[in-house]
Amino acid sequence: MSRREATKELIEDVAQLQQGVGATAEARLGNLAPLIEFYAREMGELPGWLMIATSFLGDVQLMPDWSSQTSELHEAVEQAQALVVSVMIRLLNMQEGEGCDCGGGGDSGPAKDVQSILDQLQE
Repeated sequence: MSRREATKELIEDVAQLQQGVGATAEARLGNLAPLIEFYAREMGELPGWLMIATSFLGDVQLMPDWSSQTSELHEAVEQAQALVVSVMIRLLNMQEGEGCDCGGGGDSGPAKDVQSILDQLQE
């Protein structure tokens, strides 16, 4: 897909978000604007949003009553977090034109950057 086609598709997606459920979801993000702007600047728009979602999922696991929750809930949150991280890394790799080397095995690149940020969130 060319950059022009991708831009056109993004504009169409934004137009759809401004209607219905998308508009409601966007309105709920208003108080996160500074956080969204920071991560978008650091990582790009979609990977930045996904990093925020990853952080929130991590915060759920730090809640005082987390250990008393069911194993099913634990697994659901952990799987959601894994999905978000996987998509984030894929997006970052695609932004760099590398395809998806989602295993991360290298010493540099998006996977290492994401891992570094995730490590900081867990400290």
